[in-house]
Amino acid sequence: MKLLVCHLLFLGFICLGRSQDDSENVRRIMKEMEVIPEILDEPPRELLRIKYDNTFDIEEGKSYTPTELKFQPRLDWNADPESFYTVVMICPDAPNRDNPMYRSWLHWLVVNIPGLDIMKGQPISEYFGPLPPKDSGVQRYLLLVYQQSDKLDFDEKKIELSNADGHSNFDVKKFAQKYEMGSPVAGNIFQSRWDEYVPELMKTLYGVSE
Repeated sequence: MKLLVCHLLFLGFICLGRSQDDSENVRRIMKEMEVIPEILDEPPRELLRIKYDNTFDIEEGKSYTPTELKFQPRLDWNADPESFYTVVMICPDAPNRDNPMYRSWLHWLVVNIPGLDIMKGQPISEYFGPLPPKDSGVQRYLLLVYQQSDKLDFDEKKIELSNADGHSNFDVKKFAQKYEMGSPVAGNIFQSRWDEYVPELMKTLYGVSE
């Protein structure tokens, strides 16, 4: 019995240590990548775990190709199964980091997510991956999770993927304030630059190659 108790305590310390490391990592990366203060006032409480194509995990701050990020990822955070959440993905660097006149470009928005079950949430904007213009350099992509007070009635209508105006100049801070969601409970950030998949995605979404 004593051995079992010691083992459980050991596992508890490991989990606590990992949680503290994640919290420190997310705070560090959000400051290093200048998300704070450009986009958020406070960092997310924990590091959002992101897995693309069920094959690789996103490492915070690292760069990936649009080809690698074309499909909706799987997300994991310390969710309360009885609570509802909002997931949002934005690019604050549209069309480029030196002149972000479309800050922020909305890539994904799902609300009223019960626990971790994103498929049961209410999509306002379906997922589409990074589409950095050619010669725009590296762009940042920010994924955030907000905890809602309850299942909410959202004013926003569903945004069609082909509606570029509906995706530009999305203010995530104002959106969170509007629905009193506070600071994000989880978040992560990665980078991407143009590759040969971007013209294909642009043609699918907007009917243009670039």
